[in-house]
Amino acid sequence: HLLEHHLADVGACFEALLEQPTIRQRLAHSGGRENLDQVTVSRLSVLAALHDVGKVNMGFQTQVWRPGDLPGGCVPASFRRVGHTRDTVPVLDENGDIETSEWFFPALGFDEILAWDDRDGLATCGPFAAALSHNGAPINLEDTLPPNPVVRRPFGGLIPRECVQRIGVLIRGWFPKAFSSNGEALPPQPAFQHMFLGLCTLADWIGSNEGWFEYRGVTDDDYIAHARRRARRAVDAIGLDVAGQRLLSAGTLHWTRFADLFEVPGGAPNAIQTLAAMEIPLDEPLDEPLVVIESETGSGKTEAALWRFARMYEAGLVDGLYFALPTRSAASQLHARVNQFIARMFPVEHRPEPVLAVPGYLKDGDFTGRHLGNYEVWWEDQSSGGTPGRRGRQAVPGCPGRGGDGGPGHDGSPQGAALPHARRLPGPQPPGGGGGPRVGHLHGG
Repeated sequence: HLLEHHLADVGACFEALLEQPTIRQRLAHSGGRENLDQVTVSRLSVLAALHDVGKVNMGFQTQVWRPGDLPGGCVPASFRRVGHTRDTVPVLDENGDIETSEWFFPALGFDEILAWDDRDGLATCGPFAAALSHNGAPINLEDTLPPNPVVRRPFGGLIPRECVQRIGVLIRGWFPKAFSSNGEALPPQPAFQHMFLGLCTLADWIGSNEGWFEYRGVTDDDYIAHARRRARRAVDAIGLDVAGQRLLSAGTLHWTRFADLFEVPGGAPNAIQTLAAMEIPLDEPLDEPLVVIESETGSGKTEAALWRFARMYEAGLVDGLYFALPTRSAASQLHARVNQFIARMFPVEHRPEPVLAVPGYLKDGDFTGRHLGNYEVWWEDQSSGGTPGRRGRQAVPGCPGRGGDGGPGHDGSPQGAALPHARRLPGPQPPGGGGGPRVGHLHGG
């Protein structure tokens, strides 16, 4: 898969994530804003797309070359064990890899990107560094890793400077609004950059799924249109397009009373459940971000939380529900109760499947999965792989999906996650008749 195509995939996935009203609003709130205008969304999508620009180095690219494609028949010693995150730090350091940085940022047209903030570039460099940290560990801009400019010099028919220049041209075509003179400066808050990194990482996981973004080895200047279609389809399949679910289920939610959702004596909520759902006027609104419910065992605290969720979902204040529990057995028991609740809350044709996000388990709704190898899962209700949502969530670690989830808070990642992060650059055929660098199947998990 060409690197430029992967950058388009991830930029399109990030853009599709911010099309979801709740995600977009929460990112805006983390930056002290009510919402994000389209210019800001486009600028953030550019920065997300640039998450893997560090792969424009010969140490990374030659990992998938055959010996016959390599001048001299082997990888130079200076290329070995070169990655695309930490190894990019010297390029960012004005006292580091000066040879590369002198052409790297002009080739990207980075001066235009620096103009997106009012903090002398700091509010832009923060999310750019965050995007480069998408594999997990934040890059340390004070890292003492020595410069290695040789990995970004021409080699075997590939010219890194030309590759970066092409990326700079492409991102302007993909997200033209980002380079408009209008638009607010990017928010400088660390919380905003932190949440941006989380969404960028999620976009990379989605955009690295070959089931949605099949590998293409030929350059295509119009590839972004394909990437956007695929990104929207993937976000919906995973279960993140809750706005679409709301539209489909509008007018079909068949509950109005507590008794419609829970089997309780008398069919009415008790005092704590009534308070949790704000059914009587109180000083605190329904969208209060933190509510503590303290009561004795068996007093209905779980039902109180679920009842509050139902009211908040109905009001459009939340898109989903997550239960964090200390043990597997507690998570499994609560998952069954949430299944019953969801079955009463949603009509069958629009019913989300609560995920049991516990290591070693594959359970969505009432159905159990089994690992088949090669990151495939067989679901007991159909041999073709289950619903698109299930297939999507099993390939995106840490993505519970629609509705409700139960799992230990320390590890909510579904098992069987495929993370093919390696991508190659387009370019002339290297000497040796090997047909160019191969598609990378290296995994970043």
